[in-house]
Amino acid sequence: MPEKPAKFLPALYGGIIMGVISGVPGLSIVNCLCCAGIMLGGFMAVFFYKKELKESHPPLTNGDALALGALSGVIGAVVATLLGALFSALFGFGMGMGMERLRNMGAFSNQIPPETLKLIQSFTTGGALLGIGFVIHLVIMPLFGLIGGLIGYSVFKPKAPVVMPPAPPAR
Repeated sequence: MPEKPAKFLPALYGGIIMGVISGVPGLSIVNCLCCAGIMLGGFMAVFFYKKELKESHPPLTNGDALALGALSGVIGAVVATLLGALFSALFGFGMGMGMERLRNMGAFSNQIPPETLKLIQSFTTGGALLGIGFVIHLVIMPLFGLIGGLIGYSVFKPKAPVVMPPAPPAR
């Protein structure tokens, strides 16, 4: 019996799907629906893996689906962080832009002490925010990728053959 195909390439595809949905501003609104974009990446990783399985391979297991979902979540965290940094650098999206708009509206006039405001600004201008975002992605994406992988397993698992009960004896 041949070994199962490698899981990295299907997980890479699922992670790219996950990262693009999470990292592109505007498109990331999909994740407001119970992290649907992240779960879609885990689901698609199982889909791509199932396409590589042949009849001679061992069947898809829930352990395969869990591994695919988690691995695609790790890859998705890297992709989402890189895309977020790219869009932030190119177009100014992110916390810095939001802080500037709040300051222009007078939201910080008397409510936040200047020292606290400087601390918040130091996080938004340096790489600290990028690191914090990566850690958050690295926790959330594999967890919801696991859920997407399990949903994919429930859809693509091998179907058990239907066994008909014997007919009752004739009287």
